[in-house]
Amino acid sequence: STNTTTIALKSGATLTNFPDNTPAFQAFRASNQTISASTYVKIEFETEDYDTDGCYNNTSGTVTLNGISTPSYSFAPNVAGKYLIGGAVNANTSTDFDAFIVAVFKNGTQVNRVLNSNRHFDSAMTSFIVTANGTSDYFDIRGYTEQSGGSTLQATDGDSRLMWFCATKLIGV
Repeated sequence: STNTTTIALKSGATLTNFPDNTPAFQAFRASNQTISASTYVKIEFETEDYDTDGCYNNTSGTVTLNGISTPSYSFAPNVAGKYLIGGAVNANTSTDFDAFIVAVFKNGTQVNRVLNSNRHFDSAMTSFIVTANGTSDYFDIRGYTEQSGGSTLQATDGDSRLMWFCATKLIGV
């Protein structure tokens, strides 16, 4: 799509018809979430900051968004293209362990992950460029811990958000 905004340059020339970098969204956890040990668990980012085109499902069930069947807590962009996806999780424990992972999943398959060692309340963050077909692809963020008994993920620290998920369509690639 295009934006009809016109920018007048000092030289007198004008620029028009900029491509939009949408759909885009940002969501976060408002409360802690516990994940099981030694398995990837979908992070439930239930609170949206914004969702420009209604492509993020912030509910616990599968819904249809823009004609796309979208599983819980997933982003299903309805415009084909490349997207920058980002996510962060935070361990709420002073227990040290070696495998604390945040991963991007596309259509239920891992496409990116960042491995971090937890050393007292650490975070794991990732960003990754993905391609979406605009008709059926969806993305979610999952966490993994090797901490015995699982881990509680800390959503906030005062006014700071420690767990978030976002995506935006890239233009020019």
